[in-house]
Amino acid sequence: MKTAADVMTKNVIAVTEDATVREAGQAMIDNGVSGLVVLNAAGALAGVVSESDLMNTGRRRNALPRTAIFGLSPVKEDVLLRAYEDGLALRVGDVMTRKVVSASPSDTLETLASILVRKRINRIPVVDGGKVVGIVTREDVLRGMLA
Repeated sequence: MKTAADVMTKNVIAVTEDATVREAGQAMIDNGVSGLVVLNAAGALAGVVSESDLMNTGRRRNALPRTAIFGLSPVKEDVLLRAYEDGLALRVGDVMTRKVVSASPSDTLETLASILVRKRINRIPVVDGGKVVGIVTREDVLRGMLA
C-alpha cells in the first residue's frame, strides 16, 4: 500500500510568517505552485498560504473606497496606490490558513484522498518529528493511485 512518503514532494517551497504577501505570490509564480507551507520562527509548521488567500486580500485592497468620509471629496489616486501597495506588504501570517491538516509519512493514499476530498483542500503538509518533510497535493495522490 502506497503512503505519503511514496508520493510526496520532498523539496517543499516554504515561506515564513513574516514574509510579505508579495514575496509569497512571487514564490508561487517562480515555482509553479498554487500554495506554500508557512513556517514559524522555529521552523515548524505554522500554516499554509494559497493563491486564494492572496487573491482575497487583493480584492479587499482593490475595494478601497474612492471617496473620503461622507463622500465629500475623492481620495487622491496616490493615496489609493499607497493603500494597495501596503496591502501587498501585508505579512503571510495575516492571511494564511492556520488550521492546517497535516499527514505523517506513513499515511496511506486512501487516507490522504479521503482528507483532501472531505476537507475540500488541495494540499497536505507531511510532518515527521515536528518538521515539515514533504507536501502531498491532489495531483500527487491521483498519480500515486494510477501508478
